[in-house]
Amino acid sequence: MYIRKHGKKWQCHVRFKGMRIAESFTLRSSAVKWGNKTMTQLEEGSFKNRDKLFSMKLRDLLKLYVDRYKSKYRSNSFEYAIRVINRTNIGACHLAHLDGVRLSNFRDLMLQTRSTSTVRKYLLLISRAINIGTKELGIPFDHNPVTMVSLPTEPAHRDRVLSDHETFNLYESCDASNLFSMRSIVELAIETLCRRGELLNLSYKDCDLTSGEALVRETKSGKPRKIGLSTRAIEIIKNLPRTVDGKLFNVKSVSSFEKQFSSVVRKAGILDFHFHDLRHTGATLLAMKGWTTIELMQQGGWNSAEMVARYANIGAKHLAKRLRAGK
Repeated sequence: MYIRKHGKKWQCHVRFKGMRIAESFTLRSSAVKWGNKTMTQLEEGSFKNRDKLFSMKLRDLLKLYVDRYKSKYRSNSFEYAIRVINRTNIGACHLAHLDGVRLSNFRDLMLQTRSTSTVRKYLLLISRAINIGTKELGIPFDHNPVTMVSLPTEPAHRDRVLSDHETFNLYESCDASNLFSMRSIVELAIETLCRRGELLNLSYKDCDLTSGEALVRETKSGKPRKIGLSTRAIEIIKNLPRTVDGKLFNVKSVSSFEKQFSSVVRKAGILDFHFHDLRHTGATLLAMKGWTTIELMQQGGWNSAEMVARYANIGAKHLAKRLRAGK
């Protein structure tokens, strides 16, 4: 081991059985401390080669993570999240320099244009990639830097459901727009309880209009599920024009679609309403028709009765009506 001054930095060089390792420090004492520690680790066989941390960037790690788990995360939203992260400075950051300060700056930047739940998902995605990198890819992280960052507070669960009047206005706004198939997408979202990604990836070949069943392949959990198709849903699908790729809808960009949907909602005069709230609306309508929790779980792809309760928001007026009817 030897130490030398190079400019304003102190360099410590360690050689061990043909291996050469070097680090730079502001203080000579820090260089000595690191050199002694490194020599001890080399002799004990516990030294971790940190070259990968300096040669790999976060976007490289995320690509490895996606390649390894792309069969599990098949939704467009997962790939979109990766693209968003990689377009920021954090994506070009070397893993050795990934720390709480840079991650908190990334968090604050994202919160300017995205919801707290979305930013939480981005940070947790980075965290999972780092954990996999440490455990399975041999990347010697000393710790997961995401644990040094305060995650945005999880928002309260939404219970937004369209009223009959709002539903009418939304359909009118869809019809008045020049956005092809928008009304069909909105209606099918309510009729099927499908998530946005599930619906936009649904294919004709997976819809059996005779039996009234459909196979949803692109699910949030990665596990395909079968759903029922209502009479209205079958009618909508029958009237849709055929697309080149076989999907029900020719939507190429999720972000563009979201902007178009937001425009339709705004012109309908509806406040505080997201596409995912159509799922709440559909679940509530089915619950009011008397669907059981098990039936709703299968149709909506929920794993617990608790999740169903979050989505099916039956109002007091309906409960009072049931009581008056003696049901």
